[in-house]
Amino acid sequence: MKKSISIFLGQDPTNKKKILWVPDQEKNPHLITIGGSGSGKTETLKAIMLELKSQKVNSLILDFHNDFKVFADNLVQIDEATLHPLEVQINEKPLDVAYKVSKMIANVFSLGEVQEAIIRDSIKQFYMKSGIKDLKEKNDGKITLLPFRFFKDILYESEIKAPGIQKLIAKISVLFDVDLFMNADSTSVSLDSVIKKLSVIELLEFPTDEVKSLVGDLLLNKLINQLYIKGKTDEYWLYVVIDEAHRMMYPGSPVELLLRESRKYGVGIILASQRPTDFSETILANAGTIVAFQTSLDKDAVFLSKQLRINKEKFQKLNDAGLGYVLFSSQDDSQKVQIVPVGERKEYKEIEQTFDEDEASEYFIKEQTRIKKEKAKLDLLEEKNKKSLETIRELQQDMHALKGEIERKVYVIELSKKEMKNVEKENILLSHENDKLTSRLKAKEKEVEKLAKKAK
Repeated sequence: MKKSISIFLGQDPTNKKKILWVPDQEKNPHLITIGGSGSGKTETLKAIMLELKSQKVNSLILDFHNDFKVFADNLVQIDEATLHPLEVQINEKPLDVAYKVSKMIANVFSLGEVQEAIIRDSIKQFYMKSGIKDLKEKNDGKITLLPFRFFKDILYESEIKAPGIQKLIAKISVLFDVDLFMNADSTSVSLDSVIKKLSVIELLEFPTDEVKSLVGDLLLNKLINQLYIKGKTDEYWLYVVIDEAHRMMYPGSPVELLLRESRKYGVGIILASQRPTDFSETILANAGTIVAFQTSLDKDAVFLSKQLRINKEKFQKLNDAGLGYVLFSSQDDSQKVQIVPVGERKEYKEIEQTFDEDEASEYFIKEQTRIKKEKAKLDLLEEKNKKSLETIRELQQDMHALKGEIERKVYVIELSKKEMKNVEKENILLSHENDKLTSRLKAKEKEVEKLAKKAK
């Protein structure tokens, strides 16, 4: 018998009536939540996750800010594993992977079409150097790839052939500083072991937003392939939750594919973002459920009021955290909802009661390890800052000395200019005197000539 899910979101603030989200009653099981910072968006995600957990539905959360780890049954610190970005999974064609991964890299690093083509061609070369003869042949489990670090060499080899390759390498160079990729002879991340109960994949530790987004894309791509192998089912067994979903939304993205295909495989998607324009109108129009909270921009309020079929003024009056509107595809009108915070839910209290000493100890050890890592990074940054400050002080001293030297030279130049002006004045005076003397001399010469004539 098919198990039905019923998620308690909150209450109608006017009549205290419970508002339930029943995915089976909607046109699809996907939910989109939108709201500005502090609006209650993240709290809503936490509440839904707890509800899913209580109903024995697995959750896989891509956590960009470490907001969800306290609820995790399975906290995945993926930066300690390895992930081969160019992995060809079972039944995948290397050529298809070349197009997919080059598209992912192009999106997260904002590359142009030519740069994307260079990446794609380099991936093809990587596969051929790994011994793959036919890139259109599906992987039957026998493909063994070179370690990812060799991809860097292939890109550098392209430098002679491809114009602009240096700019491309500079843009994506961070990929070659990530141990998750560079230590990968193969992929050690197994989604079979990751997806159990409430699993949180921590992405905060990665150095840039681009790397975080690419890791998320690669993991979702693995999930999609796993769903194809697992086969279709009409019972929901997994929800994929992505906060900051705008990072991973682009044409042809794994998120977009999951929104279209995952329902057939018993998987629902929950996406959250701060702005409605992070989602296309098509995605919003086809979402099974939309939960929207206050936004800071007037144009966002106009956009959301149109999608939720309410007037803009109602939406602009949402001032309290967790107060918003929900639109179910099975209903014509939106409902006002006050989300019940996590701390007030019985599921959370049960977690507190069942959080035994062993779990607490394991959690403490994980936290201690994470804190040590963060402290080591902080110490390294402080050391770099000290060196930078010393360099700045040395530069300031050099600049001060240089400034003094310049001032002295300017003074000498000004003095020289004054002296030159004085010399010029003297030259002018001498020239005048010379002219006078010359005139007098000529006059005397004339007198002498006259006297000489008289004497004759």
